Amino acid sequence: MRLKNIWPVIAVFALITGCGDMHISPNPAPPDDRFIQYGALFRSVPEDDEVTTRTTFSTNDRRFWTLEGMTVWTVWGDSQTPFISRTVQMSKPNGFYSGGYGLALCQGEHEINGVYVPVMLVVMINNNGQYIIGKTVGGVFNDFGWWQSTTHLNSGSGVPNEVTVSFNEYEEEFILTINGHEVERFVDSDEPVLRVGRNGYIVVVTPFDNFPHSWVTVNFWEEK
Repeated sequence: MRLKNIWPVIAVFALITGCGDMHISPNPAPPDDRFIQYGALFRSVPEDDEVTTRTTFSTNDRRFWTLEGMTVWTVWGDSQTPFISRTVQMSKPNGFYSGGYGLALCQGEHEINGVYVPVMLVVMINNNGQYIIGKTVGGVFNDFGWWQSTTHLNSGSGVPNEVTVSFNEYEEEFILTINGHEVERFVDSDEPVLRVGRNGYIVVVTPFDNFPHSWVTVNFWEEK
């Protein structure tokens, strides 16, 4: 695994080449303040079908905008619930196109070097038609392979995509399906190995978002 920021290298390229219409946050932040659980930014309402819940992340608050980017997440449920499968439809109508958003899986508190820290699996997409899989340990993201492009992802602002992650207990592997097409299988084998935990959502605010003049908005639809 490689330790990486959760927003794509294209953002760094844009900074180096001086692409127009980019805005860099003036607010530096220490590492512990760049990966935060903040459920108040994720607001859920039932849809008309009374089965699906729409959860919307939306902010232009400068507290969540830093030079290094900020990752905001929320989870729910029991930390000992076995993971089986989740299907979430999601779209991002506002925000920098390369900023990731997606699913937090198997989240829990695990003791590492004598300290309990939040650990979770992460599956994210962006509006460029890319996805990334990884694991966060105490706010540090370990990717299972850098951002990957796939024709099965729809690109563009506000365009919906359906992401399913399921677990095959016999093979002990996770299966990523996008818009009905299996795109990758992955294994979590590094301690702490995750098989149970809370579910949630995760959104990256990049330095190229321009708070408070613009917003980051992400919608999630899920049966829960």
